[in-house]
Amino acid sequence: MNSFPGHITEVKTNGTMSIVGVEVESGEELMSVVIDSPDTAPYLKKGNKVNVLFKEMEVAVTTQKELDISIENRIAGSISSMEEGVLLSRLVLETKMGEVIAIISTKSLRQMGLVEKMNVMIMVKLNEIILAP
Repeated sequence: MNSFPGHITEVKTNGTMSIVGVEVESGEELMSVVIDSPDTAPYLKKGNKVNVLFKEMEVAVTTQKELDISIENRIAGSISSMEEGVLLSRLVLETKMGEVIAIISTKSLRQMGLVEKMNVMIMVKLNEIILAP
């Protein structure tokens, strides 16, 4: 599980759903959607500390810097190491936030021609970001 400490910078709520902006310690801004509101989850307040969590399998990787896609959370990085498996491969990515682990299919790894030290963009959908108070 990828985990980064941060603090809430904004909360936009409609009914029982909120989109929450979090700035992690490196200054990167990530967005999460939660099925809660500040009324039902008191931690959802600007300035409160949270941990941002997302699973390794929920990290998408691209070599394109500009990509017209509806994924808000995008973080530049480079591949520091790779473990290529038969079906899945594990990438260790160095980013401003710190180390991010991604698990992608080995087929994708080969089709994209990913190699160590290559610059990539990682993306995580806002519904895949978990906030832990």
